[in-house]
Amino acid sequence: MLRRRHIVFVAFPDVQVLDVTGPLEVFGRAARLLVERGLRRDLAYSVEIVGPTAGPIETSSGIAIVAKRSFRDVRNNVDTLLVAGGRGSRSAAQDPALRAWLARVAPRVRRLGSVCTGTFILAAAGLLDGKRATTHWASCEALAQMYPRVRIEPDPIFVRDGRV
Repeated sequence: MLRRRHIVFVAFPDVQVLDVTGPLEVFGRAARLLVERGLRRDLAYSVEIVGPTAGPIETSSGIAIVAKRSFRDVRNNVDTLLVAGGRGSRSAAQDPALRAWLARVAPRVRRLGSVCTGTFILAAAGLLDGKRATTHWASCEALAQMYPRVRIEPDPIFVRDGRV
């Protein structure tokens, strides 16, 4: 039997709720669909939201999402690590603990990615240096100015560079 892949979403205050819940629903629905169609006996993906601390995180729309645990408590067994974006992404990018944690964990994950302006957080952690990346079209210029070692591609809606 294939092992379950653990998907971790990084959220923070003022995160864009859609940047977390949209991808989370895709993985959750795909996992359920595989079981429903008899292609797996168990769920293919487990999904988890982590944040600066365990507990509620207020999103930019004012509703709260709940982090199961702090990102600091996540050390291993992450298949895919996704960093959400939103109004709070630039503040989150300035969090030294988050940057250090991302730099430590990223080499051990199979896939690393961000949604929209979550790219700023990966760039701040040095994880996009020398790589192709994109973000929301309105933020591409700022990303390029702030992180000149990242090769910004403003036109695609997503970019894949290796496992990022």
